[in-house]
Amino acid sequence: MATAPPALILASRKRALTGSSRSLSSSYTNGEMVRVRAGVYFNKSAWLALKPWARYSATVAAVAATDPAIAFCYLTALRIWRLPSPRVPDHVHALTPTPHKAGRLPPTTCAAKDPKTGLTGLETVRSYGLFRHHWKAETVERRGFSVTSLVQTVLDCVVRLEFHHAVAIVDDVMGSRRPAGEVLTRAELEEASDCLGSAAKRRRFLEVLAFADEASESVGESRSRALIHVLGFPAPALQHSFHDDDGFIGRTDFYWRELGIIGEFDGDAKYLDDELLGGRTTREALLAEKKREDRLRALGYTVIRWDWKDASSLERLERKLTAGGLTRRNPRLMD
Repeated sequence: MATAPPALILASRKRALTGSSRSLSSSYTNGEMVRVRAGVYFNKSAWLALKPWARYSATVAAVAATDPAIAFCYLTALRIWRLPSPRVPDHVHALTPTPHKAGRLPPTTCAAKDPKTGLTGLETVRSYGLFRHHWKAETVERRGFSVTSLVQTVLDCVVRLEFHHAVAIVDDVMGSRRPAGEVLTRAELEEASDCLGSAAKRRRFLEVLAFADEASESVGESRSRALIHVLGFPAPALQHSFHDDDGFIGRTDFYWRELGIIGEFDGDAKYLDDELLGGRTTREALLAEKKREDRLRALGYTVIRWDWKDASSLERLERKLTAGGLTRRNPRLMD
């Protein structure tokens, strides 16, 4: 059974401790609380301050708190397994054993209206409904939740998501960055694909698996590489090492040897994540990156850089790569 995070306030727990939960109802009526699910509350100002992923995670915890038997699947399971998600989902995805209960339910998160303005304060804040799926699936306990197994979650998502999102998931689950016990091998994934319900789904999954590369070092790199493929540009080498007379320069994200072109994906974490900064300031990291690029250009290479905004748009990424000297060969349609 999942335990509620400290910010969630359960009416049942309040009653068990004090004998009454009327104070929560009063706080809700006074506009101090948000009711996430029946009997589950959250401080309103804190709720409004949450970023979308944090608000989604709190909603998942609220659903689990009100239904201890619930098992999460699809995009919600993807998040619980800490695999790369294409976006914050519109719904909390869960399994149901009965077909007639399958389908979408609207969000339950609500707040009392202000008597002066008639507004709740949630008008511009996204809330998340519940989507019940009638799927047969193996479930396990992970991070306090009942959830589809790692391999089941990967299968469910890969056959339903766009190619570049699916590739990012498989790259990640096979990669060395994963915690112990949360890694799947290529052979394990190929064997698991036999369980897919249709030949079309299995072909789809095996296509993604064949393209996946555990050498990819970030979600942005994985999605970029898949979009490069979709756009029909030649395939780059990953993590190629470069040296000059002063020694080792570094490893690049992408390298087109025959064209003398280097590609670099600039994720925000490179300049903002303390672990990746390794004790440097953001300014120092930017300066080091500039010097690194200068050394690569001095060797005669063209360097193309792009960021998340570019990697989220086929048109933007195509313009960047074309301007840098790459030529499309066999463009394919997005799934």
